[in-house]
Amino acid sequence: MSVTLPFERVLVAACGSSGAMSLPQSLLAMRHALGLEVRVVMTEAASTFVTPTALAAITGHPVTVEEAHGQPGVPHLDLTEWAQLVLVLPATANTLAKAALGMADNLVTACVLASAAPVVFVPAMNVRMWEKPAVQRNVAQLRADGYGVVPPSRVIALSSGTATGIGVPGIETVLEWTVGHLTSTGSGAGVDGAASDG
Repeated sequence: MSVTLPFERVLVAACGSSGAMSLPQSLLAMRHALGLEVRVVMTEAASTFVTPTALAAITGHPVTVEEAHGQPGVPHLDLTEWAQLVLVLPATANTLAKAALGMADNLVTACVLASAAPVVFVPAMNVRMWEKPAVQRNVAQLRADGYGVVPPSRVIALSSGTATGIGVPGIETVLEWTVGHLTSTGSGAGVDGAASDG
């Protein structure tokens, strides 16, 4: 990579988009090529695109889908206290809307709301959805609230086989954009685990 990453521990929060199918390659690159420690939380919908078992094998950590009664600890607090960056990858229109409203009705949105570390969203959806005024309002609100929203790339849509999808750029592009965002906003994560307000 052309930049130095100011974080070592990344919590990937995956939502139910076809973009989740690229998670194994992204996680492999993050862990083995970039030397990051990665943990994953995911929505139930995300688990229909890629299995938690597969992602756990790649990261070396259990994948949490929902907070279960009786399990030790409080996952949305434990995971966000560990993380130096929360990467919502992929981020659906639904999750962008919930986050813009401050909702926390699943583990992914609870992690977004609970995180003291920087949070960056990587949108993935159909281009018609992305261009809707409501979605753009939510993106603008998230940016106004200090969250990062990575500009999406055009990708081949599964539904049509045409370049009408709004998808996830390569993981190195995402992380380089994230470093630029953290630098420009004066926020960042120290490798000792403490998030900085700048």
